[in-house]
Amino acid sequence: MPKVKPETSKARRDEILEAAEICFARQGFHQTTIRDVIRQSGLSAGCIYGYFSTKEDLIRAIGERRHARDATLLSPGDKAADPITLLRAIARQFLTDLANEDGLRTRRVALQLWAEALRNDEIKAQVTGGIHVPIAAIVALVQRGQRLGLIDKKLTPSTIARMMVSMFQGYVLQRVWGEPFKAKAALDAFDIVLRGLTPR
Repeated sequence: MPKVKPETSKARRDEILEAAEICFARQGFHQTTIRDVIRQSGLSAGCIYGYFSTKEDLIRAIGERRHARDATLLSPGDKAADPITLLRAIARQFLTDLANEDGLRTRRVALQLWAEALRNDEIKAQVTGGIHVPIAAIVALVQRGQRLGLIDKKLTPSTIARMMVSMFQGYVLQRVWGEPFKAKAALDAFDIVLRGLTPR
């Protein structure tokens, strides 16, 4: 039997995860079955089980995929640029993504992962570990801004970073619940927060 190329294997795994995410976003972790994922993907049961033995394996992989996606969204691009500009760019990337349908679907699954973290220590470690990457990136930007005199030195970088991530998480909840959400208005509010960081 010929070996599957690594890039083909990755593409197939991604296809399965995409189908699983659609199912989980539509009907939740506990109502979704592997049979639903098979139907959504159009792949055979053997193919699905060749990559994921159980629904729990799928949930873990979905969580890893989501955190990797968020780490990319919430990481600075040009690290040499002005830290305030980079913080705004991070917010713009995240809020713009949250406004589109793919972003919303990912957040529906994220909310379920947060709930699952209350009863599953492995998911909890994954969820809490997932916020450490953006927090560390924002802390580094705030510290650099303080060194450059752009951000008030009296502020605690980790507190600022957690506040910003909490703001993003709050928008996630409101968006998933169907509350009014406009990326531009959210970014304007974030700009007010950024102005509050400058030395007085």
